[in-house]
Amino acid sequence: MSALKNLAWPASALLALIALWQIGVMVFGPPPYLVPAPAHVVAAFQENWAILSTAALITLRAAVFAFLLAALIGAVVALLLSSIPFLYKAFFPYTVVLQTIPVIAVAPIIIIWFGIGLPSIIAIGILIAVFPVIANTTIGLRSTDASLKQLFTFYGATPVQSLFKLRLPYSLPFFFTGLRIASGLAVIGVIVGEYFAGAGGNRAGLGFVLVNAASRLQMSTLFAATICSGVVGIALFAVVSVLSNYFLQSWHESVRE
Repeated sequence: MSALKNLAWPASALLALIALWQIGVMVFGPPPYLVPAPAHVVAAFQENWAILSTAALITLRAAVFAFLLAALIGAVVALLLSSIPFLYKAFFPYTVVLQTIPVIAVAPIIIIWFGIGLPSIIAIGILIAVFPVIANTTIGLRSTDASLKQLFTFYGATPVQSLFKLRLPYSLPFFFTGLRIASGLAVIGVIVGEYFAGAGGNRAGLGFVLVNAASRLQMSTLFAATICSGVVGIALFAVVSVLSNYFLQSWHESVRE
């Protein structure tokens, strides 16, 4: 029941935004190739449902692959950075600096290396999503309470025992925070990858659909594909949130009712 109450506010806000959108179109009367009415977007959904649903599934599949690989790579790198002091001092600042590099500048390099198609798309998704996982997990692993570490040392815990029974559990909230950020970034990265390296036909993802609709000024289809992109991102974020609640609800204050 509480979940339904929590959903009522964003649902109400969404309906209010759609109503304002419709009123704005009726009052100002912009041409449909600039701002389509909500009814036109719904019609575009119905007309292009087969294309949009197939493209959304293709994008979701690539985003899941990119997200899982980014989570794995990020966790391993964070463990190395937090365990080896000179690696942390030498390389951790780059986890912040590299996030500022525009993906548009890096995408052509990745396409040259991996070619047109799914490998380049997933690589771009990983590149965008991996750094929040590294940064947040590293901070979590290095933020373990000093008194708890001293307690483990006092009772003769080995480094491996301290890692698995103290440092890793303590870093889980930070890790899942990184995963939440990475889930949205993975979808963005995959769509950008499809924009640059996507294929057409039955293998077209939402990025390719967006490019194709924009080049033809099909604004209703463009809006519909954009909404599908948001739905894909929300779906991946929701899965990560459910996993986060499952692992943290019994002991961490951030999700405890």
